[in-house]
Amino acid sequence: MRSVFVTTSNIDSQRWQSAFEEAAVYVDYAPDQVSANEKTLAWLVLDGAWREHLTSLTAAGAKVVALTLNETAVEAREMFALGCSGYLHAMAAPEQLARVKKAIEYDGLWLGRDLMSELLLTPKPPTQQPSQMSLERLSDRERAVAQAVVEGHSNKEVARLLDITERTVKAHLSSCYEKLGVRDRMQLALHLRPGK
Repeated sequence: MRSVFVTTSNIDSQRWQSAFEEAAVYVDYAPDQVSANEKTLAWLVLDGAWREHLTSLTAAGAKVVALTLNETAVEAREMFALGCSGYLHAMAAPEQLARVKKAIEYDGLWLGRDLMSELLLTPKPPTQQPSQMSLERLSDRERAVAQAVVEGHSNKEVARLLDITERTVKAHLSSCYEKLGVRDRMQLALHLRPGK
């Protein structure tokens, strides 16, 4: 995937091009001036007209990593709800940026371990349905797959645990996503975590 960084003159980092020499950096560009497609990984700084950029980038098929100067669980939750594939500090080390890119290229999501724990342990807002009601929408096998995913197991590990194929795990996950109205593993975990 080709990396592009979309930012404002307020936030710029030499680390970005240290991580990816071929990366394009768009500083203070309008959303329609940023070249992106389904083979683009856009690193979007949450400053200026970032919402317009996010809409434009996702419409072009790009995967987006939200870059922030102040990581919070609330903001992370919002970024994943808006369709981002990752969330991390704008001044992350080049080595970390490379790890994030690799994870996303393999259809993964990225969120730091501490923030992930905070998100999963933070009580749900009261307007969301309790996880028990959500689980009742799923078949027994879907429920088992969903619970294993929420516990952090990979598809391969879930297949081994439940003595089914990885293809079957993927089919059950797709069904879970559809029934629960979520897009990915992160949203599934957030949706099903127990209320505190």
